[in-house]
Amino acid sequence: MTTALADLDWPLRTDRLELRPARSEDADAVWPWYRLPEVQEWTTTLSTSVEEHQQWWEDTLGTSVVGLLEGRIVAAGKIDRQDAWSQADMARQARGQQAELGWVLDPGVQGRGLGTEFAAALLDLAVDGLGVRRVEASCFADNLASRRVMEKIGMRCEGVFVEESLHRSGRWLDGMTFAILAREHRSTDT
Repeated sequence: MTTALADLDWPLRTDRLELRPARSEDADAVWPWYRLPEVQEWTTTLSTSVEEHQQWWEDTLGTSVVGLLEGRIVAAGKIDRQDAWSQADMARQARGQQAELGWVLDPGVQGRGLGTEFAAALLDLAVDGLGVRRVEASCFADNLASRRVMEKIGMRCEGVFVEESLHRSGRWLDGMTFAILAREHRSTDT
C-alpha cells in the first residue's frame, strides 16, 4: 500500500514553521498574498477571482501542504507523487516512485530563509514520509529565488530547456528541472 500525505503524522515542525495538510478554509488565508503580481510572476495557476482561487485550491488539496509562522500561513506547497517513467513491463514497480515539489511564499516574509526551510521540509516529507526514491522540482530559469532554494536543499540541476516554457507574459522562457535521489538526500542528513 502506498503512503499518502493524509497518512503522515501531522503537524510537522521545523525550526520556525509548522507544516500541515492544506484545508479548504486555507484558501482565504492564502489569497491575499498569492494573488500579488510578484507571486503570480512565477506561479503556474492564475486565478482572477477569489472564487476561481477557491476552486483551484479545492482541486489540489490531496497534494497540498501549508507552512505556518506564528499561526499564520506564509507558505503553500505541493508534494505530487508520480509514477516514474518505465518500460511497459515495469510500470507496476515504477508506480508512485517519485514526487514533484512546488512551493510559494508570502512576499512579506521573503528574505528570511523560510522558503528554504519550507522546501527542505517538503523534501523530507517526500523522501522519509512518502518513501519516494526520486524528487524533482521545476521552475522558469529566470526565477532565481526558486533556483537558489533548490540548490540549498541539495537538489542538482538536471536540465535547462531552452524556450520550452510559455510565460503568461507571452514570452517563451527557459525552464529548469532540479532533482535529488532519496539515497543522496539521506546521505546529507548524517
